[in-house]
Amino acid sequence: MSGVKNAPYMMLAERVYWIDALIYDRSEYNRCMSKSKNPITVARAIIRIGDAARNANDYSLLGALHEMVEQLSRHGVKDTYVDMDLLLEYVEAADGCDYCRAGDGKPSFDELTTKINQQLARRGQAQVEASDQSVLKFEPLVNLVTAAYAKNEDGVTSGLSIALVVNQDGSVNLPRDHFLNSELLEYFDENHPVDWRSAERDLPSKLHGYHLVAGSVEVQEILPRELEVISF
Repeated sequence: MSGVKNAPYMMLAERVYWIDALIYDRSEYNRCMSKSKNPITVARAIIRIGDAARNANDYSLLGALHEMVEQLSRHGVKDTYVDMDLLLEYVEAADGCDYCRAGDGKPSFDELTTKINQQLARRGQAQVEASDQSVLKFEPLVNLVTAAYAKNEDGVTSGLSIALVVNQDGSVNLPRDHFLNSELLEYFDENHPVDWRSAERDLPSKLHGYHLVAGSVEVQEILPRELEVISF
């Protein structure tokens, strides 16, 4: 198998003999092909050799390549990315007469090359699209937290509510003008970041003599733009 290892460094004429040997080693080749159930990745190698041989007018190599692809097709071998019938038609066109194909209404060599390129590029296109989606910038969500506070003075109960916005980084914004804002900001400066999942635990238990009402804390995930239309 030393010929396979050194294949990239062969002259085109030398590759003819390597491909011929691959094709005509019937016993081992047929045994392997008969057991092949999974697709193989061979299309890129075929069109690289085909293009190079065609550009060099090396029709011996094109003929050998043609026979090799016929063998693959005959044994039901599939390529991972390109339809094997398309590859077979490609090598037939590379080894044939462009004018004859045009007269028979068959696709030209260039048209077949384009079709192969399109099939080869499908995986790359999917990769690019997946990459584009992975870097899409979505508007970050925030959490609107509301809570009630109450106090009892001389048997009279009074109450108030607060509203705050917890950002993704745990910082807090206060969307409502409230006399408690300065006290709230001072509290959160000393007690941050705030975890919206445990908002009731992270809120101050007392504010200006008012006590946090148990069970009154509500959290809702919203878009920042919604704050512009909420009446606080």
